[in-house]
Amino acid sequence: MKLFLLRHGQSQNNAGLTDHLDSDLTPLGEAQAERTGEHLATLGVDRIYVSPLRRTLQTIAPYCRIAHARAHLYPQVCEYFSPNYPAFKTFPGLSPTDLRKQFPFVDIDPASGCDDVWWPQQLENDDIIYARAVKVRESLKAQFGDTDAHLLIVSHSDVVGRLIEAFLRVPPVPDDPPWADNCSLGLLECDASDAPARLIYQNNTEHLKGVTANAS
Repeated sequence: MKLFLLRHGQSQNNAGLTDHLDSDLTPLGEAQAERTGEHLATLGVDRIYVSPLRRTLQTIAPYCRIAHARAHLYPQVCEYFSPNYPAFKTFPGLSPTDLRKQFPFVDIDPASGCDDVWWPQQLENDDIIYARAVKVRESLKAQFGDTDAHLLIVSHSDVVGRLIEAFLRVPPVPDDPPWADNCSLGLLECDASDAPARLIYQNNTEHLKGVTANAS
């Protein structure tokens, strides 16, 4: 099994344009997403799992358009609800109905946990987010570990970092998971055994060379 890990493109929150926790991509983020979509089309992705937040969904949209692909909503890889952002206590995510309307390329599997309230109901810490990553690891390895499937997770920097740690079977580094830049890619290879995954690369942005903001 090959697992690609993709962080979303630059969001308005990343750029300091808003403090909204579910903000859209900036023009630069849109350009990053477009270039990343073109690159993903060369990687033979079989299945996509995406965080149900606007910035991750907008990031994978170009690839879904280019490849006529579907993306599976996967709340388990949603943003880290850090205590550094108390506004997460009252976070209102999009409902499954709204997600389907705004992002018609998504599928909602009955077992995905994408209910009307799919986001964490409490602020999280390193142990909680790492435990989420371990659950993702065990689920994907059970389904695809002994296959040659190419999977893609579209998520957020802290979550990507904790996924890398979980698949490598190393304990979480407090407050400092492996970093991922906007629209960077990581790649892990693993099988169904309990052996640590092989980290092929992380935080790779080669495909983004020369990307600038759209004119519009």
